[in-house]
Amino acid sequence: MATRSSTVRVLNKSTHGLGARPNDFRRFASMDPISQGRTIRDGMDAIIAERVAKELLQIPLQTLLTGLGLPSSTILRKISRQERLSGAESDRIARVLYIHEQATDVFEDAGLAAEWMRRANATLGGMTPLEVLDTQPGYDRVRDILTRIAFGVAA
Repeated sequence: MATRSSTVRVLNKSTHGLGARPNDFRRFASMDPISQGRTIRDGMDAIIAERVAKELLQIPLQTLLTGLGLPSSTILRKISRQERLSGAESDRIARVLYIHEQATDVFEDAGLAAEWMRRANATLGGMTPLEVLDTQPGYDRVRDILTRIAFGVAA
């Protein structure tokens, strides 16, 4: 079994950032916060945006990019050139990973978590959780809603 430091080294290689390999979603979730921050600042492989959309959330890439306020042409170019996302772009993708992980814990099912993230929520003014993850206040509100659901408090 790989140690945490060897996993971080693999993820931070210049040719293989987060998103280039299977199970990167789980690896990111298991990293300590300092390593996660480093990975975000270094930039995730752009392909992670496509993988998050298709594999994690089962939505078109365009829907993910629009929801996160990321420019489609830039991200598509970075994917085709096998480039990394900027730190800011990686941070928005990381928010999706964090929320999906928390929602999976709450609903005890990754598919239900993805469905919840795609569904309009009255507490969010009719927007989906995914649509508010482009800002820190939106991210904080979604985390709060999930915490309330987990503890049985009205959201």
